[in-house]
Amino acid sequence: MIQEIASAISRNEHRVIQAGTGTGKSLGYLIPSATFALSQPHGAVIVSTATLALQRQLLEKDLPILAEVLANNFGASLKYAVLKGRSNYVCLQKLHSTIPDPDQESLFEIGTSALGVQAIAVREWAESTNTGDRDEYPEEIDARVWRGFSVSRRECIGESKCTFGEDCFAAKRRTYASDAHIVVTNHALLAIDVIEGIPVLPDHQVVIIDEGHEIVDRATSAITSELSVGTVERAVSAASSLVDVRTTQLSEDAVSALQVALETLGGGSENIVRLMELPPILIEALTLIRDSLGAAITDISSIKSDQPDVTAKNQRIRGGLEEIHDIAGSILNNGLAHAESHVVWIDHFGKMPVVHSAPLSVAAILESALFSEKCVVVTSATLTTAGNFDAVTKSLGIYASSRLETIDVGSPFDYPTQGILYVAAHLDPPSREGISMEALDDMGELVEAADGRSLILCSSWRAVERASEYLRVRVNTPILVQRRGESAGLLVDRFAHDPEISLIGTLTLWQGVDVPGPSCSQVIIDRIPFPRPDDPVMSARARAVDAAGGSGFSAVTLAKAGLLLAQASGRLIRSSTDRGVVSVLDSRLATARYGAGLRASMPPLWFTTNKDSTLSALQRLAKEAKESKAP
Repeated sequence: MIQEIASAISRNEHRVIQAGTGTGKSLGYLIPSATFALSQPHGAVIVSTATLALQRQLLEKDLPILAEVLANNFGASLKYAVLKGRSNYVCLQKLHSTIPDPDQESLFEIGTSALGVQAIAVREWAESTNTGDRDEYPEEIDARVWRGFSVSRRECIGESKCTFGEDCFAAKRRTYASDAHIVVTNHALLAIDVIEGIPVLPDHQVVIIDEGHEIVDRATSAITSELSVGTVERAVSAASSLVDVRTTQLSEDAVSALQVALETLGGGSENIVRLMELPPILIEALTLIRDSLGAAITDISSIKSDQPDVTAKNQRIRGGLEEIHDIAGSILNNGLAHAESHVVWIDHFGKMPVVHSAPLSVAAILESALFSEKCVVVTSATLTTAGNFDAVTKSLGIYASSRLETIDVGSPFDYPTQGILYVAAHLDPPSREGISMEALDDMGELVEAADGRSLILCSSWRAVERASEYLRVRVNTPILVQRRGESAGLLVDRFAHDPEISLIGTLTLWQGVDVPGPSCSQVIIDRIPFPRPDDPVMSARARAVDAAGGSGFSAVTLAKAGLLLAQASGRLIRSSTDRGVVSVLDSRLATARYGAGLRASMPPLWFTTNKDSTLSALQRLAKEAKESKAP
């Protein structure tokens, strides 16, 4: 892997590399990246990750080891840094402003509620932190709380105008990163730099994309526009004291028009409504928002003040208006001028309906803005579906590139000897009604046989709730259940350190869980993780493939399910001494025509549909684990 990446960098080519768990792929790309960066007079290598867990691994483990080796053996000084978006850091001006911030004030007013308690705790942390980095707070922070302590790029007045400019956490990180050899960032910030053309990253010629199976979805998400009545209402309310009465009235009328449009188009039900074309009622509402907020921005821009706190507050208000103004214009433009290349939909699952606009594909954008300009290495433990790289390279826009090589460097693990893939072929295929009682009975038997020690991955929150209720009655070992909004990291820590506990959760646990040893002797998957039929982007992509004469089911639906199955089953074998079972309670993985292709996307575990032999294997593993712990 080191040789291939070094070759790609020297030739300004691309590599898509599947590197299984245990290959040491982090050092596999960090070593040639450091070698190249140290040889350059300026410019960094960008390493982009999808998860905070990997980002921390790179910064706290892999890069320090590499830097120490380079210093001790070659006298080289490797400088590395992490770079995140401005909104990931505490804004000192907002924290210490003498002018009350509406977001903070409303939180502190609600006192003993969960949000109020968290707001007080976050403020105490914000006043003592040395980095201001949200990710260093020991717990998950509600987005409504964090909004009271941070600003977006648009809301910032800039270090030169800010009273706290010299101490600004975000500015310090940017300055430090500008002189680093290796800069670690996330897929969202990379997408903003590359796709939106906003230069937030230091100069670079080489990009390493780890967890590359996530880059298309993260890039799509980063440039997806969304607008709700509540968002517009807050911005208009904040600006009301700074603009004239007529502008305020126009803005409030625009809010009302948007509310009526979204409620009318949704029909009052909890669902997702894709708009094949923009209805006149929504066009009018979005136009009103764009124009009235444009007028408000003009009004605020004319206000001058020699008080830094007032200037900063006005900029925050103007920045919020500018963002909504641009989003409304973008949705209008995409829905009218670029309807064939964008998906517009309204979802009604929250307290308020939200209108979204997303690109149908980011392949052409990535190809022109990233792959045509840079040397790019995309790597992950799971990049192939049905044994080939076609799906991922097409989604990245580099399928036919002469500068591309795809490589599977394999894994050091002996999967057929270390693990079993059991598929419950005797069960009826899953229905829309959710997980069946027969599947729950199988799940209970499997958890009992393993004496707990199971990571149970469900495809929906409804399945999590039903399975947890059943297992708490059925089995004698502890059950740990993921809840909406709960930190996955804390749950995984408890799971790893309690040898008989089982952890049950949904899609956030399908990747990034690294628990070697007998604590995770079994991974149970409730069903093949096909995208939801009402997922507007995935369904639109599948229809586009069908319209072009291909198979949307194979190219989009199966490809997505294959990558998720590979990620989920990859939670089992994490070291050369691990042994266990991946149990899939969806008979289609064994009986459907596409089953073999999906299994080819997963680690090559020994395959069986025999439940009795699987239960016996789990019982032996549980017995061995207990005996190894005995004094």
